[in-house]
Amino acid sequence: MDFTIQDKQGSSAVIRDMGGELKSFRTGGHEYIWQGDGIHWGESSPFLFPIASNVRQDTVYIEGKPYHLKQHGFARKLCWEAVKESENSVTLRLTDTPETLTAYPFRFAMDACYTLAGGVLTLEVTVQNRDNRPMPYCLGTHPGFGVPFDGSESRFEDYSVVFEKEEENSCPLYDGAKGEINVENRASFLEPDNRTIRLDYGVIDRAGTIIFDKMNSSSVDLVDNRTGRKLTLGFEGFDYIAFWTDGGAFLCMEPWQGLSSCSDEDDSFLSKRGVQVLEPGEVKRHILRFSVR
Repeated sequence: MDFTIQDKQGSSAVIRDMGGELKSFRTGGHEYIWQGDGIHWGESSPFLFPIASNVRQDTVYIEGKPYHLKQHGFARKLCWEAVKESENSVTLRLTDTPETLTAYPFRFAMDACYTLAGGVLTLEVTVQNRDNRPMPYCLGTHPGFGVPFDGSESRFEDYSVVFEKEEENSCPLYDGAKGEINVENRASFLEPDNRTIRLDYGVIDRAGTIIFDKMNSSSVDLVDNRTGRKLTLGFEGFDYIAFWTDGGAFLCMEPWQGLSSCSDEDDSFLSKRGVQVLEPGEVKRHILRFSVR
């Protein structure tokens, strides 16, 4: 089932109960979320929970016991329940089930509240520990944006990602053979200003995914350099960001709280970079904001 929200300025968003996934964000008469083409990546903005990316051999250890979690976890593959609706807002909820408990042995509630106001789409994700013991988790977001923008005659290579602040020009590379990020094998992707990535399919393909594991910014702009149009993605409660495409006409800009297994970590959940630990009853918020100008 799809839920459509809209604001008084004519912007709209569509959210699907399967995966709690954002399927559309339209503002100024244009669509900004990747709509798919039947050939390339078939999702649009999945949630990555309780892990972001992968763990080695799809196995993580919790209190000494092995649990099997496939890439990006299970939240994107489950149906979420609508718990609150209005004209410009909808909140969807995911809770533990007997099936999730076999892969992730904690009782939890995860809410995704989408709100549109003044042309800005805000996504507030809250994670609550409903168990009687500390609960570790990681969370990733994975919004894909159409590139070139809807209505633009520019090419993919005419676009740049621009960070809010200067960043360290050193990104760890993923080792597919080992199923981990090699934190010692690093590459540079930023222009001399230490803020800008020029989009290039070849560069992203060779990297697999461009990952920033140290970050100063709290927003990034996706900029059409020919027209000046830009989409801004703001984020709170995320320590990392990744950029990915499979060669389709889109770019995923992915704030993460947590990373793939890293070369200097063991396979314990508590050893993972960026892992969050909630005490019983504790709640943590993570926020995205989408805007265009």
